[in-house]
Amino acid sequence: MFAGAAREAVFSNPSVIRRVNADFVPVALKAFLVINAPPNDEEGRLYREISRSAVAPQGICVVNSAGKVLAWTAIFDDDKSVLDFLDDASKRFAEYPDAEKPFAAERYMKYPSQKMEDVEDNGRILPVPEQHAAGTHCPGNPPMRKGTVLARILGRALDKDGKPVADTLRQEHYVEDRFHVPVAMQEALAKALKGAGSDRFRLADDLARLLVSHAFLGQLDVNPVSSMAGKGDLKQGEFWARKVVGADDKTVRVRIEGKSEAVGGSNDGPGGDQSVDGRIWQHEVKLTWEGIVDMKKDRATRLLLVARGSEKLQWGNKRIDLTGEADVTRLPLGHAIDLECDVRYGIIGEPVSAEEAGTAEEIALSGPARAQQVPEEARRQLSQMLGGQFMVFRDKVQDELKLSNDQQQKLTEQFGPYRQATMQLFEKIRDLKPEEREKELQEHRRKSDEKLSADVHVPSQ
Repeated sequence: MFAGAAREAVFSNPSVIRRVNADFVPVALKAFLVINAPPNDEEGRLYREISRSAVAPQGICVVNSAGKVLAWTAIFDDDKSVLDFLDDASKRFAEYPDAEKPFAAERYMKYPSQKMEDVEDNGRILPVPEQHAAGTHCPGNPPMRKGTVLARILGRALDKDGKPVADTLRQEHYVEDRFHVPVAMQEALAKALKGAGSDRFRLADDLARLLVSHAFLGQLDVNPVSSMAGKGDLKQGEFWARKVVGADDKTVRVRIEGKSEAVGGSNDGPGGDQSVDGRIWQHEVKLTWEGIVDMKKDRATRLLLVARGSEKLQWGNKRIDLTGEADVTRLPLGHAIDLECDVRYGIIGEPVSAEEAGTAEEIALSGPARAQQVPEEARRQLSQMLGGQFMVFRDKVQDELKLSNDQQQKLTEQFGPYRQATMQLFEKIRDLKPEEREKELQEHRRKSDEKLSADVHVPSQ
């Protein structure tokens, strides 16, 4: 959620835009691919230096010309504090423009009222590469298998007259996203097309689910098909296809029609929600789809789809009032949402370019693969903080349980959200009295334990 919230609340402010354009070089890094899984080269070492003092898995950071962190913050006291933060960072840059003099990284959970402990300079001077190493891919845009289709989706909320809502800053009004259609799905479509001849046939469920899972408004946490922050359900995802023109040895055009209904929400549990930060949400998206796919042999050369329908989204928090204060005061939590309107989505897809394609070795060493390599030290720390069944994240325990590759992959996917939520909790309770801090920690452990029991089923020995 954080990146989208920062774009709509921080970097949409005209005063902030002018200041950043005048005095800073704005860079957006994908935490999952770059910060959490940096490559093993000069560029990666620079990212590790930046993340060494991070206040949370995501945040806003200012560095100097040597890649040394001047200041970090997660949220702000108010809109004016954003400009104050930039002023403070500029003053620090004037004093520490490079790595000649050691200095500590200043950190704030909330600028300027919640100052955290500084992180001292480690004395390392790292080269700052001017570009990606020759022959390598950008870690934020990892290579794909040749023939993979890169699909871009655009979604808009419509007003009562059926026109796109003018405000495109809010995530619940406008969305842009991208996803990939793997070669295997294209080959399955080609096989089904050949078997059907001129008859109508049903699109494979995995391809239908992939299309629907990206057609929603709001932040990533409210994905009604496969949310990481609650439960999702594809109640209907029936797509039908028929060849309309073309021969087997040339481009074949396939017409697609379908209907989908996705319903998601916060997990049921004590108090109505099991999330560690109290979020409560419901999301429902009903769409009618139509479009075409151009196929040449067993590969898709073009994908064009339009979806029309309705969407309902409510987002809130049972512990915190998300209305009234400026959005910059609660970036990780977002703002309250109460949306019910007609919507429209469009998808256009084409094969990845030669520059975006990679060899099997390059793909194996790319960002997604690196991101799945969770350090054992991080696993150990989480199991110590949460105890109990969280020992299952340890490599040794997984070996003893003789977990399958699929089970280990499932645990790896679950690890990140638990670790992020736990680190956020520790920052939240750091200034509480010992008894209050322990009470909050015990509650977090209980809810995390219940959620892990529901998410992951580990066989007994």
